[in-house]
Amino acid sequence: MSLPSIPPIPPSGPSKSDSYTDATPLDLTGILELRINSPSVRLYPVAQTTISDDILAATAMTPGANSPSTPSICLLRGPLDDFVQYSRKEASKWLTDLAHDICDPADHRGSLLVWKEPRQQWCPVATTDPLTASIYRYDLLVGTTVGLSKISQRVRKSITTATRNASTMTDRVKERDGQCWVTTVDDPVLNSHIFPKRMGDHVGRIVFRTFTSLPPPPNLSIYNEIFGLCLSETLDAWFDKYEMGLRFVSPVRSSSLIS
Repeated sequence: MSLPSIPPIPPSGPSKSDSYTDATPLDLTGILELRINSPSVRLYPVAQTTISDDILAATAMTPGANSPSTPSICLLRGPLDDFVQYSRKEASKWLTDLAHDICDPADHRGSLLVWKEPRQQWCPVATTDPLTASIYRYDLLVGTTVGLSKISQRVRKSITTATRNASTMTDRVKERDGQCWVTTVDDPVLNSHIFPKRMGDHVGRIVFRTFTSLPPPPNLSIYNEIFGLCLSETLDAWFDKYEMGLRFVSPVRSSSLIS
């Protein structure tokens, strides 16, 4: 079995790769990479500039029939030390959960494999296995396909929306949370939008259903407090630029953490 060639390695990581092209193989010493085979992926159609109803939203968020032309897609790549730092005691479970979030957040139908060089084969990964400087693959059964989670790229800096809806959302989020979810500081905190306002209500309902597996409440709006959380000013800036993300690990057990 031969491996696809590896795209160029960024100076630091882990990072998300949006390139579908393969390049000349490089030395992977100390590097961890997560991939998925292209036949398991279906590409999204080109979305309309303005999505004004649920039908257009469903079309934009439903993968089509085409797959990427390269053998595989690089999802994450970076120094092993960075992955170990972020995964902490979760070991390979952390990488498996992250792969689910990117590839199949609602159904978790895939499993994680790792390329074992001495054996020249892909081997199953247990959740308790330590992460290694290897190539991992999110593996799906033949015939099972997914559309990868998408990032809503920002064209320009958001302009604060001075509307009653936005103000009401901010008030409700701050009243609900009371303090930053991460640092627990209570002032100053901002209402950080989990779901970008620019994507609109119609897409918001589809995202809600995809990630919760629940039917969205009637007339769910991007200004509903369920799409916001309190973060400190510093963390809000990172969260806003996709430099920081949050992931469910377990229910909060201490009332002192979140009011």
